[in-house]
Amino acid sequence: MLGDLDALFAPMGADRFFSEHYEKRPLHLPARPGSRGAILRHDALVDSFLGAGGLPEGVVLFPEQAGTTATELARDRARLRAYLDEGHPLVWNRARGLWPEVDALATLLAEGLGAHVWPNVYATGTAGTPFDVHFDAHEVIALQCEGDKAWRISEVRVDRPLDAAEMEPAIAAALRARRDEAAARTALAFTARPGDLVYVPRGQFHNAEASGGRSLHVTFGIRLPSGFEIARQIVNDLLADPAFRDYLPPRPLDVDGAREAALFDEIGARLRDAAGPEGLRGAASALRARWIAQRARIRG
Repeated sequence: MLGDLDALFAPMGADRFFSEHYEKRPLHLPARPGSRGAILRHDALVDSFLGAGGLPEGVVLFPEQAGTTATELARDRARLRAYLDEGHPLVWNRARGLWPEVDALATLLAEGLGAHVWPNVYATGTAGTPFDVHFDAHEVIALQCEGDKAWRISEVRVDRPLDAAEMEPAIAAALRARRDEAAARTALAFTARPGDLVYVPRGQFHNAEASGGRSLHVTFGIRLPSGFEIARQIVNDLLADPAFRDYLPPRPLDVDGAREAALFDEIGARLRDAAGPEGLRGAASALRARWIAQRARIRG
């Protein structure tokens, strides 16, 4: 069990990781004896999947590759093991509340960084990778659990994408426009083995493929409050203020625009208060409190 951030980032330690790599450049940190161990095994993954009583939320499968269906895989251990042994992928996004060591590491990162953190599980093989070269709109820390995985991290990096619906068109356009360039410009190429840690800054194109046999790794998506999210939180909070639910006056009742001007003055003054230092801190605290509450529900 990893008890602190220094143990997670051994042998370099947390201080060096955050000063030299976080939001700056990618990292492959090989395991050392007595350092990071496997936080998940294939058998535990299969047991949780089959014990869910149906296809779990967040799971991505490609059953057509094996001539079966997702429903059959979710209820038949022999079919699921054959699917995995043939090298087909199983991805479980936001797989929380299932494995104590995975949840413990997510909590360690969430509390240590003051961030929203979620685990994604990738069980892949030689039949194909579930993703092409791509980037994520959040920071990524990956731990290799079983088997080996060949990583390629590109020199190409998109500037500060966000996990926000408003940015989805821009993210899709960047993926289309720069994927070929990213595939041709490799910054790091390495094989991750059990216990290895990989860090990929948000926006940095990358890809990972099993290099032989089955491979299992867990990634932790990491998102901290952004200026945009803080502003959106402030706007949502303002709905509790009746002044922000007032309509502008109809033109026949405000021929000279005086009533509209007065309303603008009132709204402007309240916006300045809401977006002042105290309001910004309050909005950021509200975001973090919501994320902490989510983690508490998972632990409970």
